[in-house]
Amino acid sequence: MSEHLNRLMCSCGHDGVLLVRTSGGDDAPNSPRTEGHLMTTPTPAPPHLEIQITGIRKHVAECVTEIGGTECGARSCAWDTPMQTNGWMREHAAKTGHRQFEKHTEEPVSVFSRPVGERGE
Repeated sequence: MSEHLNRLMCSCGHDGVLLVRTSGGDDAPNSPRTEGHLMTTPTPAPPHLEIQITGIRKHVAECVTEIGGTECGARSCAWDTPMQTNGWMREHAAKTGHRQFEKHTEEPVSVFSRPVGERGE
């Protein structure tokens, strides 16, 4: 996922901001970008897309220690706090001798469209 975002930032980003057009007028397809490239015609999208968090953020750890050219791949349960994830990594390291891990957070969200002019303020 992060590799995909990195490619998007390289091709469509500028100064840490990903430039995305969600709708546009007649001049949108040929508007020059600040980098000097022309924008392609965007795929039609709803005018306002909202993202709503629909659950509790979970913390997960994964062992990425390489063993014989492949990663271990052991993954912890999903917990509400990072402290439980840290405990799992310590336990896995003590049992296996593995030392390389990645920590992730997972947050359930929903994307929905809101009619033009309607605001949730």
